[in-house]
Amino acid sequence: MKIDGKQELLRRILAAAGKYKFVLLLVAAGTVLMLLPPFGGERGQDKQAEEVSAPAAYSLHQIEADMARMLSEMDGVGRAKVMLTVASDSRRVYQEDREVAYKGLSAAPEDYGSTVETVLLDRGSGRQEALQTQEIYPQYVGALVVCDGAGNPGTVLRVKEAVSVLTGLGTDRISVAKRSES
Repeated sequence: MKIDGKQELLRRILAAAGKYKFVLLLVAAGTVLMLLPPFGGERGQDKQAEEVSAPAAYSLHQIEADMARMLSEMDGVGRAKVMLTVASDSRRVYQEDREVAYKGLSAAPEDYGSTVETVLLDRGSGRQEALQTQEIYPQYVGALVVCDGAGNPGTVLRVKEAVSVLTGLGTDRISVAKRSES
């Protein structure tokens, strides 16, 4: 009889569970989600924000090296060196809050003043940094390419076209010279 009593109790529990199977399923899913380790959170968000706000720094030397490497891979160019001249260094623009205050009528104020504050992001632990909105890269003024294949007019034309595409310079601002044999 003990076995029948336990079987009856089990049947009642399963019958009650059948009525509330969706509720039990939601409770089980919620419990599983609560037991999972956190992903994202503050640390993940900070890391993502830093990746977004810290673009790769502009490096003229790296661009020259990359361009020389790519030109060297072109047919007929051979070894190449590139020198670029720029009008000014790159600069960063930061988000600013501007506030204007005036006395009197808005159409004809008697006196007015303005304040400008750079927007700071709180990175936690007392660390703050300015919110960068853009980085303005320098404008190229001219380019010199020294390569083995500069003796061929067709190669010179292809090199000038490639440098023009990469820098936005006109071909009249790009000089291609033959590399010395020594």
